[in-house]
Amino acid sequence: MNNNPFTIQTYFPTGDTRSYRISQVPTRTIQSIYIPREELEKAIKERDELQYNGLYFLFDEEGYLQSNEETTVYIGESENVASRLKNHAVRKENWEIAVVFTTNSATNQLTKADIKYLENHSYQKVLEAKRYALKQNVPTKSFVNESREADLMDLFKTISTLLSFVGFPIFSPVAALGDDSAQDDCFYIRYRGADVRAMYSKDGMNVLKDSKIAEEATNSFTRQKLIDKLIQDGFLNEIGIFIRDYNFSSPSTASSVVMKTANNGWITWKNKDGKTLDEIVGRNN
Repeated sequence: MNNNPFTIQTYFPTGDTRSYRISQVPTRTIQSIYIPREELEKAIKERDELQYNGLYFLFDEEGYLQSNEETTVYIGESENVASRLKNHAVRKENWEIAVVFTTNSATNQLTKADIKYLENHSYQKVLEAKRYALKQNVPTKSFVNESREADLMDLFKTISTLLSFVGFPIFSPVAALGDDSAQDDCFYIRYRGADVRAMYSKDGMNVLKDSKIAEEATNSFTRQKLIDKLIQDGFLNEIGIFIRDYNFSSPSTASSVVMKTANNGWITWKNKDGKTLDEIVGRNN
């Protein structure tokens, strides 16, 4: 997709926004089917498209805007996606969401060569973006002629757009933050032993190396598991100092973790002049 305006339509076949859903750009033939694992049996029973040739992505948690390669994605293809997903439901444990791509017409399906090509291209683009982790072998790349390759690259743009739309921007690198030593671009939190420096981008709040989180949690703090995971994954040491930069999905998630208390990050983060993030960015949510 380009920077021109466009429309994405989402259909909820069950009438429940928590169930599986289908999204597509009306002018395109490819569609995404977002399927929570617990809704897989229902989706397979109700959607004929899942019997088609297709490309699929398995995620170990729901989006949005994960980064730092702490979230994994598995990329696959099949000439019968439903059958393959049934197999994964039994034999593959660590996934919660499947996003499937098929055409919206039984008479205009992707070929085996198409889906193999898209699988390999998707794998390579995830590696380049360094946003999600991959735990699989490199998929085999099929041969397609030059004209078909151009068609598939156009399809891939739609796949990328739809994945971002449902919360998985796996092909987009985390936004560049520039010189992290430039104080004009930094926001700060100093609270109950916390001494934190971060930079804001469209991808969230990037807490910078050597920042220190609060020593004690308040009763309202509910994110201890995330702190434990940051320690486990090597972003935070045992005394609460960031060993390397970490990009949080939202300002409030970042501020809640570093302060160990529930709060609104749009107000809590302040620049060197004491202005809040909301005052600088002009957004409060």
